[in-house]
Amino acid sequence: MSLITKLFELVNLQHIREFLLHGVECCNIQNGDYETRIETAEKNYQKMLLEHIPDLKDDSELSYELSNLLTEYENVYMELGMQVGIMLTEEFKNITGSRT
Repeated sequence: MSLITKLFELVNLQHIREFLLHGVECCNIQNGDYETRIETAEKNYQKMLLEHIPDLKDDSELSYELSNLLTEYENVYMELGMQVGIMLTEEFKNITGSRT
């Protein structure tokens, strides 16, 4: 296997997203499609909210889960935006390539 092939096997959108959003190599790779990731984060937050409604004296755990939910939205939509950007680039290349 060539070095280039190995490099392309290591690259995925979640690694690029982590670098662009946080300036570090990927530290939070998750399996599952975008909808599943968001649904899981929402369910975890809703579960935590229901557990804390009777007594909100200590909302640090609640805040933590909300932060996780919002971070997951950020991650998913960043990746979607990157995919759209790549698709638009390819379309632009096809359009401009056909004129020459």
